[in-house]
Amino acid sequence: MRFQANALEVREKEGEESRVITGKAIVFNEETVMWDGKYERIREKISPSCITKEFLAQQDIKLNLLHERSSSIARNNKGVGTLKLDLREDGLYFEAEMPKCDLGDRALELVRNKTYTGCSFEFYPKDYTEEVTTLPDGREDILYTHTSFKAVTALTIAMDPAYSTTSVSEREMFQKRESEKEAEKLKLQRESEKNTFDDVLDALCAEVY
Repeated sequence: MRFQANALEVREKEGEESRVITGKAIVFNEETVMWDGKYERIREKISPSCITKEFLAQQDIKLNLLHERSSSIARNNKGVGTLKLDLREDGLYFEAEMPKCDLGDRALELVRNKTYTGCSFEFYPKDYTEEVTTLPDGREDILYTHTSFKAVTALTIAMDPAYSTTSVSEREMFQKRESEKEAEKLKLQRESEKNTFDDVLDALCAEVY
């Protein structure tokens, strides 16, 4: 899942209260920092080639609240449904009329009062490139550029993305990578200290004999 704060709003409608929510769920050619840790920074970019009209025509995409698959409020199944998709040069936009139920009412109210301010999407990667450089502080800087997806399964209405830039599973994966790097660093440090101690001991023994 990817979070991006992009014009999530309830569409204005003259004469009556609108129930249509609009947003921009996927942004092309814009880097997103997925992880900024002690040993590495990981960024990601989505190329326009990932989303085409032909690709969308084969997808079954739900619009969910807060990443809950049990909280779907609209759907576009191979071009048909209550979730309208609009592919533009800069990304994928959507609109959906909220159903007259608890979930729909909740989404409308929380978008109106700016509790929900961001959009995200869930996808399965297919083709991508990986560019690794080094930051001034010595950390690895990894940029993944996606050029095609296997599938896009959901769009999500979410809270402020500044507080959560990745899904729980991704954060756990990045934290595991950090732990592995920390363990490797400690191992190398201990080996270096042991080698230094052995060198000193050998030198002392040579002096004695």
